[in-house]
Amino acid sequence: MSTFQTVVYSVIHGFTEFLPISSSAHHALVPYIIGWQAPEGAFAGALTLGAFLALLVYFRHDWAAMTSSFLQVIIFRKRPMMIDERMPIFIILTSLPVAVAWYYLRVPISEIAWNPILISASLAIFSLPLWFADSFSRKNKSMSDWNSLDALLVGIAQIALLIPGCGLQVGTLIGALGRNYNREAAAKFAFFAALPVLAGSTAVHLRGLDLHASQPMPDLSWLSFTMAVIVTFFSGLLAIGGFMRNVQSKGFTQYLLYRFVFAAAVGVIFWVRSSAG
Repeated sequence: MSTFQTVVYSVIHGFTEFLPISSSAHHALVPYIIGWQAPEGAFAGALTLGAFLALLVYFRHDWAAMTSSFLQVIIFRKRPMMIDERMPIFIILTSLPVAVAWYYLRVPISEIAWNPILISASLAIFSLPLWFADSFSRKNKSMSDWNSLDALLVGIAQIALLIPGCGLQVGTLIGALGRNYNREAAAKFAFFAALPVLAGSTAVHLRGLDLHASQPMPDLSWLSFTMAVIVTFFSGLLAIGGFMRNVQSKGFTQYLLYRFVFAAAVGVIFWVRSSAG
């Protein structure tokens, strides 16, 4: 993996992981388009680690408030009343369905022949329920309205992230908008719910990493590994910040259009290459 490839993949991952345009689709389709090796192993772990750190740092005040409040609930045996006291419970409830689904479905899903056409079709298809949810949601709930039932139902919707082409945020956004949360509350909770997913993904990708080895994997140096973490981290911060600033006023239209255009472009490339072959 060259330095240039490392930077390109890191920038792509930093943005696609946090915007509703699917990092999994880009990890599969970008290498198909330009003929590079797809991110895998320790390199994929470095990308996920950078995204995890970006999410941790951007919402650091929220994480600190939630952790402090939840610890007080446990230590003083208080009944959780404030949103900061209850939010960790909601995040756990949202994470349970996707954790169970990942345990039982990851192998069957990975055995499907995910060719470029299938992934691009998934990219386009999952745009429709997001558009529908955003268009017909009453959007009359805010962050203070989160409850256990909503968190669990959003967690069930989040299972869609296991399908290449859906995206980390899309299932959660569909579920939250479907429960009539406004865009800002839906987006913020989607980021909160993404933290356990990214933590688990990072652990899976880096579980065999030997810190004492001369390099993390045969074609990846420690310099490239570190660069991937740093570039993804800063790209992720930009993506989260821009998304949170604009989502309430501008919505998801530009992301839905991008998904359709990108999917169509991949379809055209696939058809041209098939015809030429």
